[in-house]
Amino acid sequence: MFQKICARTLGFEEIAPKWASRIMTFRQEGFPFPFSLSWWKLYFALDSPSKCIIGEAHGFSSHYEKECAECDRLGWEFGHSFLTRSTTEFDHNIKVLVTHWNNKHIPVKEAE
Repeated sequence: MFQKICARTLGFEEIAPKWASRIMTFRQEGFPFPFSLSWWKLYFALDSPSKCIIGEAHGFSSHYEKECAECDRLGWEFGHSFLTRSTTEFDHNIKVLVTHWNNKHIPVKEAE
């Protein structure tokens, strides 16, 4: 008899480490001033499927857009959180992503 077991549960810092660092900066310093150079850089990164938070989680790839509806939806939600400058929404989306990622995307191994 085989059963699937997860190697371990991953945290946001392991799923998307570069974005985890950027979001920590938002918490410490606040969001960049709207329409500043820093703001535009982050806006375009969040708008790019391969560079956004979900893209990083998928190895800086955009293949998830067609393969995982929940990841695609979350990518848009993170962009919305940035536009509304909401750390509360970012935190909620992070929790949803971590749960989803650990349930659907982390490698599983077969155990006897």
